[in-house]
Amino acid sequence: MKSFIKVTAIAVTIFSLLSCSSRNKAQNEKELKAHKSAAENYSLLKQEQDRNIRDIMGILSLDEKLAQIFLINLENDDKFLPVEWYDDKRTLIPGFYIFFGYNIADNPEQIIRFTDSVLKEAKENYLVPPFMSIDAEGGWVNRLRKVGGPLPECARVSECMKPTQSYELYSASAKQLKSLGFNINLAPVSEIDSESNHEFLDGRSFGNFDQVVDYSTYCINAYQNNGVMTVVKHFPGNTNVDPHLGLPKIDMTEKDFETTVSCFSKVLESKPDAILMSHVIVESKDRTPACLSKYWINDVLRGQLKYDGLIFSDDIFMAALIENGYKPELASKMAIEAGINCIMISEKKFGHWMKLIKKSYLEDENIRNKIDDSIYRVLKLKLKYGLIIRENFSPERKYADRLDFSNEKDSASVETRAEMFNQNKNYATDLYKKYFYETADDLEKRCVNVK
Repeated sequence: MKSFIKVTAIAVTIFSLLSCSSRNKAQNEKELKAHKSAAENYSLLKQEQDRNIRDIMGILSLDEKLAQIFLINLENDDKFLPVEWYDDKRTLIPGFYIFFGYNIADNPEQIIRFTDSVLKEAKENYLVPPFMSIDAEGGWVNRLRKVGGPLPECARVSECMKPTQSYELYSASAKQLKSLGFNINLAPVSEIDSESNHEFLDGRSFGNFDQVVDYSTYCINAYQNNGVMTVVKHFPGNTNVDPHLGLPKIDMTEKDFETTVSCFSKVLESKPDAILMSHVIVESKDRTPACLSKYWINDVLRGQLKYDGLIFSDDIFMAALIENGYKPELASKMAIEAGINCIMISEKKFGHWMKLIKKSYLEDENIRNKIDDSIYRVLKLKLKYGLIIRENFSPERKYADRLDFSNEKDSASVETRAEMFNQNKNYATDLYKKYFYETADDLEKRCVNVK
């Protein structure tokens, strides 16, 4: 009897194993089929996106395409003022605008009307709408500090908040930017604080390696999850020499190089939409300023780090370049050849520089290919962030009404957006009082506009 029970038990066990094996096999086949289907759908979506972008590139004039790779500043703080025109008298609008302190009014309603007027100008001229960017790192480097909610400098954030808590602060900032009409924040600074850059960064770094990685990650996710593109900066770093005044040079050992590259590599795992190059020269690696360097952009950033986002130059009108043999004419060409996708110019006009690049575009196939790649990348992000609406696009339309880039379905009233801004401003104030106020000195309170 015991023998029978034993045999029966073994048989049941074998049957169960075979049955489980059969179920597992079926489940595995089902999962593999689902993964394959998902991969095929993703591939189809990428192909469709590629066709959309190629279609748009195909109907834009060369000047309209070239305009996409420039970031410049603008006049006024209340209503868009055109300062350049295409030959057909349409307003010349770049791919990106950057707003400085003098562009920021002291109330959200006026700021909203101003950013709306820029989009209106683009729409009336059948032009691709520009990204609107701003520096909102925190502390003194925050163009909204007089009107927005308190946003402390990076060093204070890592001192007073856990990384997960900082996500709330940066989300509140992102929502304020978004409601005002901004879709790019030139932040975070993802450089490790050290003796060689501490004086220049002055609180703009989150701190050591781990702090930079952790807080940058939450900062990037907070902004991009709330519809604001981030631009990590400044790769591969800075020194205590202010590039506005002189050319920074780093004596970087191999260990320093590995630490720097590893830190940025970890930050880039968060998939920030863009990164900004510094003007620094690392003589042990390349004697060219990083923002003009094929080594740093192509070999390290694209090659070693496999970064596939947009790459910005720093301002090519800074003394770091102009006073050291890199005039804007040369710097803009070198930047494109090195792999820069967006050229930053601290001027309100860019037509002259666009004509110079146009000449190179028509004469040099290598430059033409690089510029076309940059235009593609810019338009891809404009699709992602809703500046271009695919349903509005028809390549068969005639010139005058060929393309409607606007997204009026998502436009809320000025009053509604101002209310959203104020709600998030108040929330940021509550966070500041909870985490920062007790340890803040009077200078910081004035800086972030909290009494």
